[in-house]
Amino acid sequence: MNVQQIYNIIDAFAPFSLQESYDRAGLLVGGPDAEVHRVLLTLDITAPVVREAAEIGADLILAHHPVIWDPLKSVSPVHPVWHLVQHNIAAICAHTNLDIAAGGLNDHFGAILREFLPFGDTAPLAQLPGSRTLGRTASLTQPTDAQSLAETLKRAFDCRSLRYYPGEHADCIRKIAWCTGSGGDLIPDAIAAGTDALITGDCKHSVWAEAQNRSFTLFDCGHFETEVIVTGLFRQILQSAAPGLETVISQAGTKPFFRTVS
Repeated sequence: MNVQQIYNIIDAFAPFSLQESYDRAGLLVGGPDAEVHRVLLTLDITAPVVREAAEIGADLILAHHPVIWDPLKSVSPVHPVWHLVQHNIAAICAHTNLDIAAGGLNDHFGAILREFLPFGDTAPLAQLPGSRTLGRTASLTQPTDAQSLAETLKRAFDCRSLRYYPGEHADCIRKIAWCTGSGGDLIPDAIAAGTDALITGDCKHSVWAEAQNRSFTLFDCGHFETEVIVTGLFRQILQSAAPGLETVISQAGTKPFFRTVS
């Protein structure tokens, strides 16, 4: 296969045209005609991830977070793009287009969570321009409480640390909302959807203050923990469309950047 064919597979599943205006998803490094025999799957493209790709002979890295965000004014050995070019490795990044896609990252999060916490059919959490949606909501088969839900989330997503604010309905959570990555700004949408709690990651101080002001239960499972599962989703997409293509889940790209003290 070549890079363009793999790009087309991702585009068919989660069209790049649907990405947010601020996003940088797409083919960011390399040419479309380059041959691909092995793909490394990762959340982020960092220098260690590129070294890993070179060591295993990967021709392409497929990542969630864009390796180029702001326009580059220079490229030095500090930047992963330098290493990608040095090793002739292409990079495709599927970001907000994968967040909002049907069957995309938020649905994948829900599928994993359902194994630990039974719930009914899901529905979109927030409406975006152009009939796009973000996040999901679901009614639980049995009510739970905030502490029990926190423990379930910690097990389901292997959270190193998990923070939560117990709001008004913390003792009887019947309906939940979730958004992978950083979705704290969706608290108003979660309340409008009639949910009792929002599960997300990367919550800023101001988001916690809003949860307290609204007495709304909020869970921060970590940006990394809610999105590192993307590697499994990438593998499913590629194996379904190109079963003969070799995919490898990155070791360096599935480890958090920092350590925590319990």
